Amino acid sequence: MKKLLFILSLFLFASTIFAQNQDPSSKRILGNWYSNTNRSVKWTFTQDGKAYNYNNDIMKVMYKYSISHSCQNYSDDNKEFITLRDKDGDEYCFKINGINENNNGILSLINLSNMQPLIFVKDVNLKTVQ
Repeated sequence: MKKLLFILSLFLFASTIFAQNQDPSSKRILGNWYSNTNRSVKWTFTQDGKAYNYNNDIMKVMYKYSISHSCQNYSDDNKEFITLRDKDGDEYCFKINGINENNNGILSLINLSNMQPLIFVKDVNLKTVQ
């Protein structure tokens, strides 16, 4: 019984250490992300909570963004959402499917207004399967 408690304690300790070593979504999302379907579209997320939307290297709009477990009417303790807020206060919600998981260079989102999947790549030359 003592061995079982020791092994269980060791497992919990190891999983806690592993969880702490993973970068949070707010760090993994930083930088440039290119639309997988149109590489001239780029989203840039900055450390100060701003997201810039570019088309052909011309900035189209700036948003303030936040990452949390809720967005408008959507809430889930096991999922993360990105809220983009424009200068007029309009909010746009996206469910995060993955941000650079296992350093794959892919940002996968679901646009919650129309349930459309959005795929972005970190490297403009990255080849992905559609």
